[in-house]
Amino acid sequence: MRWPTTDANGGEQVPTFAELADADAAGDGEFHSYLGPVRDRGVAREWGLVLASQGVPHAMVFTFDGWVLQIPRADAARATDAVRLYQDENRDWPPVVKRDVPRHRSTYAVAVAFALLFLFFAAVTGPAIRGGEWFVHGRADARVLLSEPWRMVTALTLHGDSQHVLGNVVSGTIFGTAVSRRIGPGGALFAVASAGALGNALNALAHYRTGHLSIGASTAVFAAIGILAGFQTVLVLARKNEPKPPKLTLTAVAGPLAGGLTLLGSLGAGGETTDLGAHGFGFLMGVVTGLAVAAVMLKRGDASRPSTWLQVSLGTATAALVGGSWALAMRGAPGLFG
Repeated sequence: MRWPTTDANGGEQVPTFAELADADAAGDGEFHSYLGPVRDRGVAREWGLVLASQGVPHAMVFTFDGWVLQIPRADAARATDAVRLYQDENRDWPPVVKRDVPRHRSTYAVAVAFALLFLFFAAVTGPAIRGGEWFVHGRADARVLLSEPWRMVTALTLHGDSQHVLGNVVSGTIFGTAVSRRIGPGGALFAVASAGALGNALNALAHYRTGHLSIGASTAVFAAIGILAGFQTVLVLARKNEPKPPKLTLTAVAGPLAGGLTLLGSLGAGGETTDLGAHGFGFLMGVVTGLAVAAVMLKRGDASRPSTWLQVSLGTATAALVGGSWALAMRGAPGLFG
């Protein structure tokens, strides 16, 4: 593809580089050396700035073959060395931003798990207004935190009404699936359930003297948000170990946590029955979990590459955690099978 042979105003013809050099050689001889041609005007301008910084007189001229810099023959070597040094120093600048690619592919595991949560509500427990034994023996109760700690897990599977469970199923599937892209489906289920249960435990501990009842998977949902925020924070900090690390600003480091807190405020602070403590402690335990998991994965490097057996094991452990917790709750409630 050749360049147009007229200038920007459609006037006189633009010379080729060879014609420019020949015409210059036939003139008064002031300009006899050239840098270029280059098609990118920005590159020619950068070269001009380099020459200006070295005190080399020059002129930027547009030719049929591209932009060239005319320089005095006496300054040719100095100009060439200056531009070559500039290019060598800036060969890898600006640095290429390393794309953060999730380690795992999307699966339906998290969506299936939350769908089972909805089925548990629809076919087994029903809404809290019925006052069934599932809620009596499964809800998180600060007064029995130490004697019945399994309630911190079973409470995640109980919901007040259909709107409550549907909201948690949808948001849990979204954020839980995002976590699964980071640490795998089995790892996501185990991390979200564990952090959610720990969030319930901290919430109960905070109300240990006054007593507090809590149900719902929202603690686990906000734990998932916290895991994502903690994980991303570690990834940002880890960039300082790159060959040419970018400048880490407070905004860049605090950005993931600030984003998580924004979601916490927008999604978890409304409604008369909203348990702010459960949401906040769930997010906190999620952040701690995300920081720990990301740090371990980065430290292990390639040794932590995706493992199907590990994911299956963690998924099985999650099912055992929930099932075992309900088995303990059922010991004193034979009516649950009635």
